[in-house]
Amino acid sequence: MKIKLKTIVFTGLIIGSFVFGVSTGRYKHFPYKNLYYLYTGQESKLVFQRGGRNFNIPYYTQKNIDSMKITGVYLTYGQSNSVNSGEYGYNVKEEVFQFLLGETFIYQDPSLGGTDYGGSVWGMVGDKLIKEGVYKQVIFSNCGWGGRKIEELKTDHYLEFLIQNYNGLIKKFGKVDGILFHQGESNNSSEGIKNYYIDFSEFVNNLKEEGIEIPIYLSRVSLCGEKRPINKKLTNIQNQLIKDFDLIKEGPNTDLLSEKLDRKKDYCHFSLKGYDKFSDMWIKSLIK
Repeated sequence: MKIKLKTIVFTGLIIGSFVFGVSTGRYKHFPYKNLYYLYTGQESKLVFQRGGRNFNIPYYTQKNIDSMKITGVYLTYGQSNSVNSGEYGYNVKEEVFQFLLGETFIYQDPSLGGTDYGGSVWGMVGDKLIKEGVYKQVIFSNCGWGGRKIEELKTDHYLEFLIQNYNGLIKKFGKVDGILFHQGESNNSSEGIKNYYIDFSEFVNNLKEEGIEIPIYLSRVSLCGEKRPINKKLTNIQNQLIKDFDLIKEGPNTDLLSEKLDRKKDYCHFSLKGYDKFSDMWIKSLIK
């Protein structure tokens, strides 16, 4: 009798767990989101495992976009300062959204599609573009990957992800206004700058082969910590690319943001104060 009772209880638990799991997936009634948060002084900070893209879409709010509004649509690309490696804590105030693999969500850091789990500059950029009257709403698709060199970003799965999101944005919104590109820190060495011009040229050509001929707003950037101080040779190459290619436009020069308060303790990634200045630079470039 005891054995039968245990069997019935055990079977009931299995069936109950299965039903609960299925219903949770459908109705989201279990507070996974609360368990997913880790208290770090900022209760709303999501904590993701390092090393991969943020595909945690259940923790973001999906949103259908009003296609009748004037909309800015941008891809973002590059290394850590183009994704989620800055100070966390900014919340968007305007109609700023993010796009990932065919779906649109309210913009929230850490941004979907990028690596790491901190903050990005894009929420501020979106808010300021709207406040300046350039758009009524702004959509970003964040495709960067922390720590990558230009020779990596020009090809392989990094580029494929960018192309995939470009095609998705074209299908859904009919346009992409540009690629906001911020990279250079990992190439800040005598060896790293040797083929930078050639590799970036190949990046542009690889996009063209996929039918992607849109403005690329190129940041001038080299500074990343005490061991990677400002490298004028690298930023001169980036300036030459802007001069030589019609599709490459002038983006921010974040080497100018060299005050300690503009950066986190690592003196590479940006603080919220630094993001405020960084976003102003983006607005100036995009309006220009």
